[in-house]
Amino acid sequence: MAGDFPLDPIVATFARHGLRKTSMEDVAQALGVSRQTLYLRHGSKDALIDWATRGLIDASLAAALAGVDQPAKTLADRLGDALDAWVGCHMKTLHASPYDGEIVAMLRRDPPDAVRIAERRLVAAMAEAIRFSGPGSAVSRAGSMAQALCWTARGLVHAVPDHATFRRQLDHIVGALVAR
Repeated sequence: MAGDFPLDPIVATFARHGLRKTSMEDVAQALGVSRQTLYLRHGSKDALIDWATRGLIDASLAAALAGVDQPAKTLADRLGDALDAWVGCHMKTLHASPYDGEIVAMLRRDPPDAVRIAERRLVAAMAEAIRFSGPGSAVSRAGSMAQALCWTARGLVHAVPDHATFRRQLDHIVGALVAR
């Protein structure tokens, strides 16, 4: 099965060399498998990129939805955890890559349908959490608030220097928004 490869070494290899310059040999070495094994399982570098992208999206969404579903935490903490899992946890890899601009440009130009679908699911889960746990004034605008928080988190990833600052700023913004 294609899914038996760990994502971290694949993502790290593409981040280190860039999408265009990474060879199947580079990825094979990072995984400790032969190049032929990669081709047999994925067929091409583009197919491998698609598989890894989908795996990263699925893992991020699962972690983000788990962040929303923490009834013992405050709404602000749950939303912050969800957004951190969705985008914040990728900051270190993105900021460490000399090819972060290439990766971001590719996703902005033609975001995979999987990203749009996953983010819609996250926004819906966040909106539901806001409707059920937020202040009364937030109920009618829960969907808009959730979408705005996703956009804000994506922007913060590029605006702040490190993950600690990302989380601090995100918590401040989320807290201010859901406190009203």
